[in-house]
Amino acid sequence: MDLTADQFEQYRHQAAHTLSDLNEQCENGFRLADWPRWSYDLQAASLVFTRDGIPRVIAEIQLVGTTSTDGTTWRWGWADPDVPRKATERMDEVRDFGRRESIAQLTSETLPDDAYLGWEMTAVAARILNAKGAYRCPRPGGGVCYFVYLGIAFAPQPETATVECPTHGRGFPCNLCEHLVVQPAQPWFADEATPENRWPDAWCAQCDAIFLEQGEWNQDTSQRVRVKVLCHRCYEGKRKLAQT
Repeated sequence: MDLTADQFEQYRHQAAHTLSDLNEQCENGFRLADWPRWSYDLQAASLVFTRDGIPRVIAEIQLVGTTSTDGTTWRWGWADPDVPRKATERMDEVRDFGRRESIAQLTSETLPDDAYLGWEMTAVAARILNAKGAYRCPRPGGGVCYFVYLGIAFAPQPETATVECPTHGRGFPCNLCEHLVVQPAQPWFADEATPENRWPDAWCAQCDAIFLEQGEWNQDTSQRVRVKVLCHRCYEGKRKLAQT
């Protein structure tokens, strides 16, 4: 049965209160205000809070939507063809809910924006997806991004997994084959990055050929593929130069 306008208004109101409580729990549980920097990665569908360049909290996210530079238009994340599918795949459930209940606000690609719409739509999405909380941040070029957390957790602590980098200081260790260290502007072979493993081991085409000869990483491949350990910030710098 379709929700009436009044019923959806009540649904949205309740969702906003629930999201406020969830965000308070995230703030108290993960001390989000303590971490001076954040960054999001739509390819990995993750939002990372850092201090001194070290990840402290990692959230698995979905991009709910964005506002235009002039703040007059809301656009759903699923309606933006430039956003990686991983960052919006669960948003289909929100749109499907809107179709079932005949709620045009959840099925229209864009909406006229106001001071409250972004948080209201994010609250509705959080309720439908049973999210853990939500976050709003500026996006490059202007406007604002709204995310929901599908999961959120503390990152592995530096005391248990660090490397000392002469350029960046203490950081998380990352493994690259020697060829990518010297010449990163070439195709990279690696597992897909995830919120739990943002810097997967990576190697070049030459080393991948050695791997394919063996069909696995073993003692022989380990002797033939020379691995270098870098800090995560060096890794990220070189990854930006990779050829896809």
